[in-house]
Amino acid sequence: MDLGSFILEIIVIVALFLLVSDSSLNLFFWKIFGRRSEADHYRGKVVWVVGASSGIGEGIALRLVRFSSYLILSSRRIDLLETIAHKCTEANSSCKVKILPLDIVDFAKFDVKTREADEMFERKVDIVVLNSGRSQRAEWTDIDPSVDAECFQINAIGPTHLARTILKNRGMHPTGGKCEDLQFVIVSSLAAILPVILSPSYDAAKAALTQYFRLLSVEMAEKGIKVSIIYPSHVYAPNMLKAAFTGTSGEEHGEEMSSIRNAQMSPERTAQLISLAAVNELHECVIASKPAYLASSYAYVNFPATNCQYIR
Repeated sequence: MDLGSFILEIIVIVALFLLVSDSSLNLFFWKIFGRRSEADHYRGKVVWVVGASSGIGEGIALRLVRFSSYLILSSRRIDLLETIAHKCTEANSSCKVKILPLDIVDFAKFDVKTREADEMFERKVDIVVLNSGRSQRAEWTDIDPSVDAECFQINAIGPTHLARTILKNRGMHPTGGKCEDLQFVIVSSLAAILPVILSPSYDAAKAALTQYFRLLSVEMAEKGIKVSIIYPSHVYAPNMLKAAFTGTSGEEHGEEMSSIRNAQMSPERTAQLISLAAVNELHECVIASKPAYLASSYAYVNFPATNCQYIR
C-alpha cells in the first residue's frame, strides 16, 4: 500500500468515526467495551450531585437514581430540587434521595455543608459530581471586570474550593499518609478547549476549572482520588441563556428556550455519557452534539490557527 492510499484510508476511518460518534474516541471505546456496568459502579455508593436543579444536573440525577442506592441533590433552588427529588423517587423508589441546599459561592458554609453531606446516610460520600455553572452572552470588549470575577467564582473557584473542603475535612493531603477512595466527576465545557464566541469569561473560567482538577488528579491519584473531567458541547437546558451572564454586573441575558435546538444534545443523552465516563474512570473526554464540534476539539490542540479561522 502506497502512502497516498494509507492516508486516504485514515481519513475515511476518521470521517466515519466522527459521523457515528457523539463522544471522543476514549469514551466511544469504553462505552462499548466497558470495564464494568453502571449498576456495578454505583451500587451501594453515596453520590452527591452539586448543581442538580435543571439541565445537565437534572439529567444526571435522573440517570444515577437508576443505579445508586443513595443520592444527594444540591443547588440554591430548593423548590426545583424538591421537584427533581420527587421525579427520582418515582423512577426508583428503592433509592434514598435527600436534598442539601447549597450556594456554590457561599464559601463560609462549605465546611458545614460538606460534613453534613458525609453524615446524611451515616456513611461518607463516594462520588461528587460538580456541575455548577452559569453561561454567558457578551462581547469580549464589553465585559466589566466584576462580571469576570463573578463568573470565575461560580464556574471555577466555587467547585474547586468545595472539593478542597471535602478533602481537608477528611484529613487528606498530597504529602499525608491517608488514602481514601473518592471520585470527582467534573462537568466542564467544550468552551474550556475551544474558543466559544460571546462567552469570554465563561471560556476562561471553565479552562481554569479544568486545570485545577487536572492538577488534583496528578497530586492525589496515589491517595485514592479519581478525577474525571467531561467537556460537553451544546446541551439543551431551558434556563441556560435566560440566566446567562452578560457584560454588565447584575444583568441576565434573558433569552428563553422552549424546545431543543438542532445543534443541542438532550440532557438525558449527555447524562448517560457523563455517567459512562465516570464508570470507566476516564481522565478526560469530550461529548459533542455535532461532528464538527468533535473534530474541532481534536484539531484545535494541534492546529490552533487553522481552527480559529474555521470558528470565525
